[in-house]
Formats: sequence, C-alpha cells, structure tokens
Amino acid sequence: MAAWLKLVPSWAWPWIAGVVLASVVGIGQQIRVSSLQGDLQAERSARLDDADKLGACRATRTTLLGQVIEQNDALADLRGAAQARAAEVQALQAQAEGMAMQADHQAQQVLQERTPAGVDACTAASQAFDDELRRERAQ
Repeated sequence: MAAWLKLVPSWAWPWIAGVVLASVVGIGQQIRVSSLQGDLQAERSARLDDADKLGACRATRTTLLGQVIEQNDALADLRGAAQARAAEVQALQAQAEGMAMQADHQAQQVLQERTPAGVDACTAASQAFDDELRRERAQ
C-alpha cells in the first residue's frame, strides 16, 4: 500500500486533501441546502398566507371606513333635521304663546267689563260673550 502512495508526489498531497475536503464540505452543504428547501417553502407559504390575510384586513378596513363615513353623514343629516325641527317648534311655540297672551288679554278685558246696575248677571254675561264673539269674528 505504501508503494502506490509514493507514486503521488509530496507536493500534491495538500492539493488532494484540499479537493477531498472541498468535496466533503460541498456535499455537506448540498445536503444542508436540500434539507432547508422544505423549511423555506413552508415559510414562503406562511408569508403568502399572511399577505393574503393582510390584504383581506385592508379591504375590510376600507369597507368599514366607507360605512363609518356613510353613518357619519346620516348622523349629520339627522342632527340638521333635528335642529330644523327644534327651530320650527320654537317658532310655533312663540306663536302659540303670543296667541295665548292675546286670548288672555281679551279674557281680561271681558272680565273687566262692568255690568250695569240693575241688570241680570246671566243676561249681562250672555251679552258680554256675544260681544266678544262679534269682535273675534270681525278680526
């Protein structure tokens, strides 16, 4: 065995050892890369699934934002309508209060009318109401 070892010059042994070492390292790396391919594919699939979920979340967010904007617009319309109704009610209430004050004033005038002495109270009241009705209808 030692005889064939002498066929290779001594300067070639480091080169042969380097080639063998490089081959072993290369084969080891190839095995390692092959084993990591499955992990890499699994991570790619997971990242793609995450990207799909992110896209779905963004689409949902966009839809929800649109709905919130629509609801805010509807609320603003409702608030505006409520304010318009409140203003209308205040105007109607002021008008009703004016009419009530006028009616109260007229009632006070009727109450302040004095019945002449010697006249029947019922007849005088009836006459006062008739006079008041004539004044109201004349307006």
